[in-house]
Amino acid sequence: MRKVFAPVILIFVLVATAIAARGLIVPIIPTSAAPTATIVVPHNNPHPPSPSSSPTATATPTLAPTSTPTPTPTPTMIPPSPPTISHETPVYELPVSNTLPISLPVPTPMPLVSLPEGVINILLLGLDAENGGRTDVMIVVSVHPDIPAVSMLSIPRDYYAWIPGYGFGKINTAINRGKDYPGGRMALVKATVEYNFGIPIHYYAMVDFAGFIRIVDALGGVDVPVECEFHDTFPDPADPTRGVDIDLYPGIQHLDGQQALWYVRSRWSTSDFDRGRRQQQVLRALYRQALSGGVLTRIPDLWDALRQTVETDLGLKEMIYLGWLGTRLDWANVKSRFITPPYVEHWTDPNGAYVLLPVPGALEPLVAEALQPPATGRARQSPFRVEVWDGTGRPGMAEVAAERLRWEGFVVTRITATEPVSRTRLVDFTTTAKGSPLWLLTRLYHLKSEDVEKQPGAGREVDFRVILGTNYDSCIRPGAIQYVPTPMPTPTPSPTPGP
Repeated sequence: MRKVFAPVILIFVLVATAIAARGLIVPIIPTSAAPTATIVVPHNNPHPPSPSSSPTATATPTLAPTSTPTPTPTPTMIPPSPPTISHETPVYELPVSNTLPISLPVPTPMPLVSLPEGVINILLLGLDAENGGRTDVMIVVSVHPDIPAVSMLSIPRDYYAWIPGYGFGKINTAINRGKDYPGGRMALVKATVEYNFGIPIHYYAMVDFAGFIRIVDALGGVDVPVECEFHDTFPDPADPTRGVDIDLYPGIQHLDGQQALWYVRSRWSTSDFDRGRRQQQVLRALYRQALSGGVLTRIPDLWDALRQTVETDLGLKEMIYLGWLGTRLDWANVKSRFITPPYVEHWTDPNGAYVLLPVPGALEPLVAEALQPPATGRARQSPFRVEVWDGTGRPGMAEVAAERLRWEGFVVTRITATEPVSRTRLVDFTTTAKGSPLWLLTRLYHLKSEDVEKQPGAGREVDFRVILGTNYDSCIRPGAIQYVPTPMPTPTPSPTPGP
C-alpha cells in the first residue's frame, strides 16, 4: 500500500497556515488565466494549424509575480550558532533485526559546507504522521540575505544516513530516534543532516499533510506548471473504499489543496526523485500565490495562529525578517537542486530495505554548489535574458517553458504568441562564447546544431529567443538537467558490511 505523503511549503509561505487555521481572510482568487482543474483534468490536445512562414507576435501574460508594496525594512537577523554535535568514532551495533546483527564502519562526517557569512539554513520537513511519524520530505533552504537569494536542496527520504547515537538508517527515521538525544528529536534531525551532508541547520519548520491542504485552500488553490503527464488513483476522502483518478497534462493547472497533495505525494507512475521535483514545483507556485496576495506583509497579525499549525523554532522576529526578504526576492535568484543519481546509488541494506548510498567524492561538490546563491554559478554575471515565442499551438505550454527557464536562473522578459511552427528553435544574440549558457539551452530543448541561429548583437534587448514548436516536450526528469560537479568519480558502494 502506498504510504501517505506529507508535503511541506517554502518558508516564505508558512504564514498562510495561520489564515487556514483561523479564517482571517477570504481565499485569494488566482490572478492567472489558468483553467480551473477538476479532480480529473481533461486532456487539451488540439490539432495545431499548419506552420506559418510569417508569424505575428502578440504579447501574452507571464507567470511573474504581482508587485507588492515595499514594507519598512527590519533589523538584520543574526542566525544562531548551529547545534553542537559529537562525531562518534566507535562502531555501533546496527539494530537491523533481532536475528541479523551486523556492524558497519562509522563513516567520516562530511566537512562543513563553506557558505558566505550571514547565510541562514532552514530545514523544511513534511511529517508522515499516519505511518510512524517519518519525515518523508526534507528540503534544506539556504537564505542569502545580502542578495537576497534562496537555494533549495531536496534530500531523498531513502538516503542511508549515519544517525548519531543510533547507527545507520533511512534519514526519514531520524526523528523517531531522538527521544533521548540531547535537545530532543529535532536536535537529532539537525545533527543527522550536518553529519551526513556538512550542512549546519539553524532553524526548522514542519507541517503535516492536513495542514498542507488547508494552506493551499486558504490561498484559493495554486497554479502549478505541470511538465509531465501525471496519472494516479487515490482513496476518496469522502469514502476511502472508493478510488478517485487524477489525470494532469502539461500546462498550467489550477489545483485545490487535496489535488495539490495528490500531485506531490504520488509515486505510482514516477520515482521518488520525480516526486522531489514536484514538491519544489508546488513550493515555488505557493510562494508566488502568497506574494501576489500580500500575505507576506501580514506576519505579525497571523503569528499566534501560525504557531498552532506549524512546528518550528523560528520566532516572530525571524519570520518578519524572512517575510521582508521574500517580498524582495527575484526569481532569477531562486535555485533548486536534488540529490539524485549519479550522486547516489541504489543499495539493499542487511535487512533487505531499499536505500540510497552516496557515491564517494560525488556528493560533496553537489552539496557545496547547491547551497551557493545562483549568482555564484553565473560567475557574478547578470542573469541571461530570454524571450519565449510560443508556436506550440497548445495552451499553457509557453508558461511551463518560462517557468523551467527561471529554474535554471534565466530572466524571462516576455512571452509572445505566434503561429504554430513545427520545430523548436533558438536564436543566440550573445557576442561571446565565454560563460554562455548555450549548452544548457540546447539540452533543455533537445536541439541540434541546425536548430540554433546565431545573430550576435542583433536587437540585443535579450540574450536569447526560444521559439517553441509543436515538437516541444516539457517533460524533463529530475537529474536530466542539473549542475554536475567535476570530476565525477567512479561509483563505489559505501558503506560495506564489516567482518
